[in-house]
Amino acid sequence: MAGLAIEKSLYCRSCLHRLIRHTPLVRTFTTSSARQKHGALPTFAPTSSPDLDALLATFRANVFLPAHLSSLQKSLVYRQRNHRLLTNPDEPATVKLGNEVHQLHPLDRLKDEPRSSKALAQIVDLCKEGRDWAQLVAFFEGLRDAGRRVKGKQVEMVVRRCCDAGRGGVVVEMLQRVERTGVRLGDLAVCREVMRGLGVERAVQGAFGEEAVGEAARWVEGAWVMLSEERHVDQGTRKVHGDPKIVPDVVGIVLWARALRSMLLDGMKDEDGKVKRGAEMLLAVWQRFEPESDEVKDDWRRHQNNNLIMWTPVWHGMKMARKILGETTPLGRDLRTVMTRDLEPLLENASKVVSENSKENGGVRRRGLTVYNELSKIATEESSTPTVDSAE
Repeated sequence: MAGLAIEKSLYCRSCLHRLIRHTPLVRTFTTSSARQKHGALPTFAPTSSPDLDALLATFRANVFLPAHLSSLQKSLVYRQRNHRLLTNPDEPATVKLGNEVHQLHPLDRLKDEPRSSKALAQIVDLCKEGRDWAQLVAFFEGLRDAGRRVKGKQVEMVVRRCCDAGRGGVVVEMLQRVERTGVRLGDLAVCREVMRGLGVERAVQGAFGEEAVGEAARWVEGAWVMLSEERHVDQGTRKVHGDPKIVPDVVGIVLWARALRSMLLDGMKDEDGKVKRGAEMLLAVWQRFEPESDEVKDDWRRHQNNNLIMWTPVWHGMKMARKILGETTPLGRDLRTVMTRDLEPLLENASKVVSENSKENGGVRRRGLTVYNELSKIATEESSTPTVDSAE
């Protein structure tokens, strides 16, 4: 039996309710794509994992699709008394979104809609190939359309796992499409993870080769520009949480990336003046230097590990900048003062503590030690920091 198509723009809401109540033959509900709140549904390409495909399909059907429906259509999907209108296989109820026609099915919010936090952890665990990681962009867009707020800790995790897997380009795309993904740099913890992942992790994974160093420098510069954009850090965020552009370890990553490019790709020259400006910016904000306290006895290993992660690139950035700009120049001397007074005692203590005690944690390799040792490979000064064994 043919269904009756309803164009909702022709009826008021009360009329539509009466029409459904008194017209049992109605099965197909069409909605103009131009009137949709979010446009077409996110589309996922096939991945290398059947389990990942199934999880993405579940979210698309049970979370993302309902977010695009009108209130009338949601009442059909979620209200049990209306489910009879959706369960006749001979007369399916459908809705058109963009160029796609989707069949509506009864849903239970508690049973059929999976949790976003659990799903994100499952997705990154299932991602193995580049095409798998690429689906994260559309997934974040779908979550945002569905009103699913992703906590900063979850975004940090996704950024870290992407960069660890060599998929920094996925992070860059999420940042570039911030209006759709909601992945913003205004969250300082997310900003730090982005800077370290796109810069330090990319260069380390590429063994400091020309392509890796060039890409790391471009990515860090791109993120630095985004930090000035209202869509990433609005005035409200700057007022309440502060401006990431004046946080020393964030600025330090920028100096590190610029100095690394200059040292390895530009023949130790600073022709565009970016290394000099980066050094000046870092010294200007250095009064905000706040290392992780080693007085937190119940979790000292995590704090010392964070000190290694945060300040090792900054120390190396300063050291390379001195080589490029001149160790005896006023700027070079100022950098050296900060290095010897603030950073070297901190890093020496942190590396010693974490190295000596990480075996007590089941032989887990500490991320901070990995950063500390990998960056020491490009050390050029005689006073370079000592290397400790991170492979336990």
